[in-house]
Amino acid sequence: MPELKATGGRPGIWYDTVGSRSGNPLVLLHGFTGTHHTWDLLRERLGVGNLLILPDLPGHGRSGTSSSRDGMDVGATADGVAEVARLASGGRRAALLGYSLGGRIALDLACRHRELLSCLILEGASPGVERDDERQARRAEDDALADEIEKRGVEWFVDHWQDTPLFATQKELPRSVFDGIRRDRLSNSTHGLAMSLRAAGTGQMVPLWKAMEAIKIPVLIVVGKRDRKYAETAEAMRRRMPGSVVAEVEGAGHCVHLEKPTEFANLVERFLKDSQVVLRAAGE
Repeated sequence: MPELKATGGRPGIWYDTVGSRSGNPLVLLHGFTGTHHTWDLLRERLGVGNLLILPDLPGHGRSGTSSSRDGMDVGATADGVAEVARLASGGRRAALLGYSLGGRIALDLACRHRELLSCLILEGASPGVERDDERQARRAEDDALADEIEKRGVEWFVDHWQDTPLFATQKELPRSVFDGIRRDRLSNSTHGLAMSLRAAGTGQMVPLWKAMEAIKIPVLIVVGKRDRKYAETAEAMRRRMPGSVVAEVEGAGHCVHLEKPTEFANLVERFLKDSQVVLRAAGE
């Protein structure tokens, strides 16, 4: 795997590339506690006609961990991913897909590096907490949980994390898939996950509700129908972004790409095809 070297306090970012080198670039960003392996079930299918660019986000997988929040916050990470996209795509515009934490980073990147992107796909994502008091309370919760991770270790945290209501639907997955998710989570380090939560957690993130109104590229927001909180957020985001569309997937919770991979891949492939038509019509 190649690496974007650490710079300016931002840790190095490892990434893999899969698929056709001449295909349309598609960057995929995993969620908190995951790695680029979260996309393994979809690599073969989405790699047909596309060049998949698969980073490990800072604090996860083989990527580095900073000692400061600033080096690993959403903005710094978005800048790093933007540079990965430039390098791996050979300067071509890329489609960007982000899940959960990866979705928040993808949204930030789209707000500030729109010229790099052909389209944006957000899965189970949020633009952050808009109210100051609620954001401060969430930041305190994230910091307290980060402290617990460092005290108790990764195995304790993974058990705690997968028992939260957000991931209840994952317990219905085939055992092999569920065990794969757990192995991926356990592959991360105690310090990496704690720093990711402190630096890039929802409470730490600068909210993007206003900034995202300026995004003009095609946007698809994917959410599971059983993930009611994020379904409501998705609809609120759609109202803020002109031309964006929401796709609710029946029977899925927060992680649609693992819970309903065929339906998810169908949505992504159709959206990518339609987005190319829109861009050609616009002369881009």
